[in-house]
Amino acid sequence: MPTLSVVVAHWPLDEETNAALGRCIASFPPECERIVVVNDGTGYGRNVNVGLRLASGDYIAVVNNDCRLDGGDVYDLCVPETVTSPLVIGERQGYGESIEPGGFHGCFWVVPRPVLDRVGGLDERFEHAYWEDDDLLARLAVAGVPTRQVLSVRVRHVGGLTTTKVPEHRDWLERNERVFEEKWGWVTPPLARYRRAPGSSSWHFCQNCPGWPSGDHEDAPPPIPAGGTECAACASLRDCEECAFY
Repeated sequence: MPTLSVVVAHWPLDEETNAALGRCIASFPPECERIVVVNDGTGYGRNVNVGLRLASGDYIAVVNNDCRLDGGDVYDLCVPETVTSPLVIGERQGYGESIEPGGFHGCFWVVPRPVLDRVGGLDERFEHAYWEDDDLLARLAVAGVPTRQVLSVRVRHVGGLTTTKVPEHRDWLERNERVFEEKWGWVTPPLARYRRAPGSSSWHFCQNCPGWPSGDHEDAPPPIPAGGTECAACASLRDCEECAFY
């Protein structure tokens, strides 16, 4: 069995986030190496990189402190030459999202050590937080490294426990978007958060909805296009905090 290190950048140091961190760490199998790097004001990317340098595993999971394993075998995320993410169940609609059609999630991803050695860690020019995961995806694409979502592993993500508590977080988002555009010459387009089957008026937003279109479909970013309706099953999953809305 491969060895797995878990890197968690922890911030802010308040009661709610500390409790989430405890649940996060306790959800991993006892044999996993756990590395918690406390943010001392230097930013998310730099703290993740500290953990990546300390990690000794064959695979390294980079995990937000408000995530926790909720089902499946975490070692199914250990796939050679591939960066993987699990199915993420959002406990607060609107916080966090997949940023790439292959299912990469910035809140929880696993990288093989040879890929990390080849591509490198997070770019620390993206100060505080935001866009460092978009940049990683761009570098993975250049290096020809695929991403994959492993649906058998379920993770719960609270969302909104870290950067959104800071009034300046919108300034960070805008600044780092400019850094990304200066580096790459383009920016990530708006996410297509809604999906419907051809001819249907019902728009889905939960990957785990029984009616989620897996064949031919139409995508759209928020809000729901005029004349469309929200899928009732998706709404029910959201209301009971079981929606994979990423």
